[in-house]
Amino acid sequence: MAACGAAFLSPASLDRAAPVSILRVTPVRTTVMASSLRRGVLPLLVAALSVLPAAPAMASPPDAPSALPAPRPAAMAVLQRIAATLQTSRYDHSTRVDVRAGRYDFDCSGMVAWVLARAAPQAHAATVRRAGGRPLARDYYRQIAATREGRGAQGWGRVARVADARPGDVVAWLMARGRRSSNTGHVLFVVEAPRPVAHLPGAFEVRVADASAYQHTDDTRAAAGRDGFGMGTMMLFADPATGAVRGYGWRAGFPLWGREAEIAIGRPLR
Repeated sequence: MAACGAAFLSPASLDRAAPVSILRVTPVRTTVMASSLRRGVLPLLVAALSVLPAAPAMASPPDAPSALPAPRPAAMAVLQRIAATLQTSRYDHSTRVDVRAGRYDFDCSGMVAWVLARAAPQAHAATVRRAGGRPLARDYYRQIAATREGRGAQGWGRVARVADARPGDVVAWLMARGRRSSNTGHVLFVVEAPRPVAHLPGAFEVRVADASAYQHTDDTRAAAGRDGFGMGTMMLFADPATGAVRGYGWRAGFPLWGREAEIAIGRPLR
């Protein structure tokens, strides 16, 4: 079974993606917009946005400080070591790693499992138990979503607000319901704190590390023309009223594309 959900975010599959429903886009009468409407896709244009009423609050108010301990540096240290030693990498549903040779072949959940086994063994073990074996993207989402906000359990904490995400945190989402795919979702690491997008409430650019068949904006895989492990910039969308994560966009910059998802941010604590 395939473990990651990046495949449905290829340029071709973006035509089938739904817009992030927490943001309303006023249709603009242009040929491009009309074509997008027919395909069920809407670019999120700053000039045409208005905020929908907030969903029921599950997170702290936007101005509340995070109660979670600061992230451990171990996950970032492992990710930085991968980046420093990498010679070849391939997106593969089987994990094959040779650190001395600089070979890192895995998919998104295989990469996260490999990193957490070295950086946060308790969080890794808890997710393996929940999955009943090698965790997939859906298992990371379920592990994080089952953790109470602001409290650690089984090596994990749940980050209440997008703005509170920090390097080393894990973001996981489920494949959209009703979509035919052997992938279960996608999972990745935050490598830089989210940056709010000016004039677009609830939108954040975030630098991430993942293993994927597709690239983000300003992606380290681009120069080599390869897939597998890399770092790039994507979007996270928050409920403007609560700050809770509500959706994602595979790439940053304008025009923005995004979709609402069952998505969660977790912090490996030990």
